[in-house]
Amino acid sequence: MRLCLQYSKEEEARFLSHLDLMRAMERALRRAQLPLVFSEGFNPHLCVSYASALAVGVTSEGEYLDLPLKGDWPAEEAVQRINAVLPAGLKMVAAVPVTQRRESLMAIINLARYRVEIPLRQAIEQKEAEEMIAQVLARPAYSVLRRGKKGERQVDIRPGLWQLQGWAENNKLILHIAVQTGSQGNVKPEEVIEMVKDTVSFSRGENFWGENIRIHRLGLYIRENDKIYSPLERA
Repeated sequence: MRLCLQYSKEEEARFLSHLDLMRAMERALRRAQLPLVFSEGFNPHLCVSYASALAVGVTSEGEYLDLPLKGDWPAEEAVQRINAVLPAGLKMVAAVPVTQRRESLMAIINLARYRVEIPLRQAIEQKEAEEMIAQVLARPAYSVLRRGKKGERQVDIRPGLWQLQGWAENNKLILHIAVQTGSQGNVKPEEVIEMVKDTVSFSRGENFWGENIRIHRLGLYIRENDKIYSPLERA
């Protein structure tokens, strides 16, 4: 059988790299004494697949992984066993058996939602926050520089910014962002923040922004036409 598990990366694990997270997760899965599946060959490794890598410094409440097991195993018991041995900052939230999906999580997840806190050097009213967001959304295009194996290239992220909302809260600009992610296109929350800053700085100036921006991933989703599903719902 295969389990789809939802887990969170909390404050204590905020600065774990994706590689460190994978190592911590594998150690916990081994200690949980579940009937794990390993690859064949001279150097067998644990069969587990992750939905998406999370950047260092970003927390999340909606990460996912697929875990093959030998034979049937109660999902709730698997969650309890893994949570008993996970390090602080990592927590299993839920699990369901994969009964219909054949694709990998990475292949079907195409939407990510984030909550971003941007400190400001001066307080603003809610009306001002809404005006800022309207200015950002009014831009028909916004290009960012990306570096890859083939060199540098300009990418327009505006088509992949599916939703942007903003609130004024305690000398902060709070953003709720929904962006495209996955193999068909990927927009990073840091790029949306850059777009917001670049747009608003024309009228507010560079000194308007504070430091220590916090990014929290609310979840990863599957967008099909006008409907949105969690990976657990599409298992």
